[in-house]
Formats: sequence, C-alpha cells, structure tokens
Amino acid sequence: MRRSLWFVALLVSLVSLAAYFYLHPELLPEWAARTQIGQDLQTTTIYKWQDDAGRWHVSDQPPPAGTEYHVEDYNRDTNVLPLPPKLQQ
Repeated sequence: MRRSLWFVALLVSLVSLAAYFYLHPELLPEWAARTQIGQDLQTTTIYKWQDDAGRWHVSDQPPPAGTEYHVEDYNRDTNVLPLPPKLQQ
C-alpha cells in the first residue's frame, strides 16, 4: 500500500513537471532545451500568404481554404513579421 502511494505521488509530480514545461518551454533548463523534445517545444509553425490586394499575412493559423500559403517553422524567440514598407529596399 505504501509503495503504491509513493508511485502515485511520483507519477503526479512527473506529469505536473512535464505540463509546466509544455506550457512554458522558454523556462526549460539549457540541457533539456538542447534535446529533440526541448527543441520541438520551442518551435512555432507560421503560415504566410498573400491576399488578392498583394498584402502579406503572417499567422499561427492556416489561411482560408483555397489560398496558396507557405508553412515555416521558427524558434519561439524569432521575429517573423515582415519589415515595414519604409524599411524595405
């Protein structure tokens, strides 16, 4: 009986720790961030497409059906927004 209580307590602790780092991947320890799972948690999928007026859209949601788009994966701390028109050359 006592052994099963320890097992349940350990299991609850591990699940809680995993959920915390899943919700806050930027707080992963350096050694864990270098693993494949850590890198996957810190990756964001971005969808880019151009509308009929020529404006670019960047979103974490896919565009409306029938719209051609590009899917790109980025590190969570990467700026994915295009430069303002004044700064574009």
